Amino acid sequence: MFSRKDWGSGSDGEQFTETLSRLKREGASVLVVGSVRTDQRRDVCRRLLGQATVQPRRRVLVSTTGDLHDVSHMVDADINTSDTLRFVSYATQARSTAARDTGEDTAETDSPSLESSPTTTTLADLGIEISSAIEALESEANGFAPAELRVGINSLVPLLEEFGAERVFKFVHLTNGRTRDANGMIHYYLPMDRDSDVVSVLAPLFDIIVELREQSGDFQERWSINDGDQSSGWISIDQS
Repeated sequence: MFSRKDWGSGSDGEQFTETLSRLKREGASVLVVGSVRTDQRRDVCRRLLGQATVQPRRRVLVSTTGDLHDVSHMVDADINTSDTLRFVSYATQARSTAARDTGEDTAETDSPSLESSPTTTTLADLGIEISSAIEALESEANGFAPAELRVGINSLVPLLEEFGAERVFKFVHLTNGRTRDANGMIHYYLPMDRDSDVVSVLAPLFDIIVELREQSGDFQERWSINDGDQSSGWISIDQS
């Protein structure tokens, strides 16, 4: 995700890098927060999915908007194969009913992975489909190497609006555990400030919190681990 120089020099920077490396090997959950431009959010999510590395990755991409095209751009088209990539979609019951009534096909695309992706309307079914996708990829891989599995959920907002913070808390807890059991990394995006009430409720579930902001055209990130005991400080990220 980042090299040692990105965190600065000295013992604090080294300790931060070592902790991140350990979390990566053992499995980690990441909450990305901040209301920023789509390209900044996309950049950090692609890095969390391992797009910038040459190591093999197997990925589960989850759309919570009912439109899988919202997550399909998070990975390069040439890796869209059924043995390395799975898609799962959640749609509100109202959206799902409307799609059936109009004959809308939310997965219409040239991609076989998208065409065969399940769409769910409950938190329980969404959790089951994510677990099933992980199990299928694990079977294809004959077991995951550390950090090989990456799971990305594009937004928690639709789930919070539909089910409330308490039920989403339980869903995230179970889904994080399933991913960690496979030594994988899972991330979620929530376009809210770090000190918002919802983020404060969910924060204890996560190993890493990544804050995003834009300052006078400068895109910045701040990574925190261990409940904020260790932090990278604000880092400028080149969007070119």
